Amino acid sequence: MSEMAPEAAQFNNATFARIFKEIAAMMELKGESPFKARAYRTASETFVNLGEDLKHVWREGRVGDLPGVGKAITDKVDELMRTGQLRFYNRLVAEVPPALITLTEIPHVGAKTAMVLYKQLGITNLDDLEKALDDGRILGVPGIGPKSVETIRQGIATIRRRSAERRELLGNALPVVRQIIALLKERCPGNLDKIEVAGSARRWRPTVGDIDILATAAEPIEVVDCFVGLPMVGTVDSRGENKATVRLHNDLQVDLYVLPSENYISLLNHFTGSRAHNIKLRDRALRMKLHLNEYGLTKDGVPVPIDTEADIYNALGLDWMPPELREDRGEIEAAGRHALPALVQMSDIKGDLHVHTNWSDGSESILDMARAAKARGYQYVAITDHSYGLTVANGLTVERLRAQRKEIEEAQRVVGPDFRILHGTEMEIRLDGTLDFSDDVLAWLDVVVASIHSGLRQPGEQVTQRALDAIRNPNVDILGHPTGRIINHREPSAMDVSAVIREAARTGTALEINSAPDRLDLDDVYIKEAIEAGALLSVDTDAHHRDNYNLLEFGVHMARRGWATADRIVTTWDLDRLEAWLRRDVL
Repeated sequence: MSEMAPEAAQFNNATFARIFKEIAAMMELKGESPFKARAYRTASETFVNLGEDLKHVWREGRVGDLPGVGKAITDKVDELMRTGQLRFYNRLVAEVPPALITLTEIPHVGAKTAMVLYKQLGITNLDDLEKALDDGRILGVPGIGPKSVETIRQGIATIRRRSAERRELLGNALPVVRQIIALLKERCPGNLDKIEVAGSARRWRPTVGDIDILATAAEPIEVVDCFVGLPMVGTVDSRGENKATVRLHNDLQVDLYVLPSENYISLLNHFTGSRAHNIKLRDRALRMKLHLNEYGLTKDGVPVPIDTEADIYNALGLDWMPPELREDRGEIEAAGRHALPALVQMSDIKGDLHVHTNWSDGSESILDMARAAKARGYQYVAITDHSYGLTVANGLTVERLRAQRKEIEEAQRVVGPDFRILHGTEMEIRLDGTLDFSDDVLAWLDVVVASIHSGLRQPGEQVTQRALDAIRNPNVDILGHPTGRIINHREPSAMDVSAVIREAARTGTALEINSAPDRLDLDDVYIKEAIEAGALLSVDTDAHHRDNYNLLEFGVHMARRGWATADRIVTTWDLDRLEAWLRRDVL
């Protein structure tokens, strides 16, 4: 093994993840192959989720064994380790300053416009862009008029705020947190008693600032010692007898509290609820002549016995509520009326209606994706490869769509009659609101998921009308990832989501809850609105590989955050009911 460069010795997993993510983005800015760019983005995700130091993996020659890391990526990791630099990255930076990546996240500034801003005005960062807004030079850029200026200013403010908050995707944080908890249970099982993640991660918020883990143990210092020595720990910021704060190799901060058993439930409850939820709980306690804080519940100075979280809520005249609801959105009032909904559960899901294969931009065959879905206990799966309007995803023409039917029929024969492969499409909603395929083709398919991928920065009236036109088509079953957001990367479109929800409720079209951790679209606020409006929902994974089926939990928990019950989610229905709905025999 070659010697590591001094510069590389200072890198952590987050450094490697950032480099490969920027490579992917710069390739996209240059208009290069989306498939090549996706390979670098996949490698970035692997590195940020890695539960050990990538430098250690490199020393042992295991980089090529990591998921999604082929020879080209392995060679580039090796170059970074040996030299501290990457020639390929440097060449891209010479052509496309990495700061341009941030510009593409602003409404009305896509990849093409960002390159024009760079080439014509020399704009490379947010500060440059603000100056061009102030002095009016921005108005010389094609497609940007006076109405766009305020939208761009608001977008810049959003990006600056997001950068200051430094919130990580839950989808990136949760796998590492689970590894931490598993290792602590494995390495000190005789000492560790209870352990659970708390905070916004326990509420399944899409992003987290840091991670809080609460535990109880007979010898807290032993658990703390075990924790700071875990392989995913990069640096130890602080360490005491019953608490430690560390920063992982992926730069995520994790705090461990090893608590006295008598305080554990109260502190878990306190650390879990949002600030607004906790304030309202304390106010309710005061009105009942009780005192509630993070250390327990007392009446006239005498502790109220607490063995479970339910004891706290019951003492306040409330039903226990799932952590996902603890955001002060009416859950306390509903719990007081004994009117909390029976939320959807993972076990309720019976299929997936948004799945891609190697016919478009997926990586596996129809048969492989069907077998994997059946192995999960599903009753059905819908193959919904992109239509031809999304050229970057190798979308299907009508001719290819008809050819695909033959492969679906053959896969159906292989998997057997106890599992159904539905033939569908992810239909591109064009800039003018029309669809790629004619109505007779759409009617021939089993499932139609209509989605907006381009023109997301259109004025709100336009993008709303496109969605409304699609869901008014009787052949469209589901509106895919309705707002088009990419968390921490792209803001939602200016769509009037409330208007779309009302129309979807009228037409019986389902609104998707896309389970990809960087989408989770619809979000929880709109899910609750959709439930109240009587609209249907569809929790799907948008899977491009069989492993993506595992993302379902993020969609289900987002649905739970939105107060969704199983009966309003079409992917919880058995095959007979689903097919009746697809025929619109029932709503």
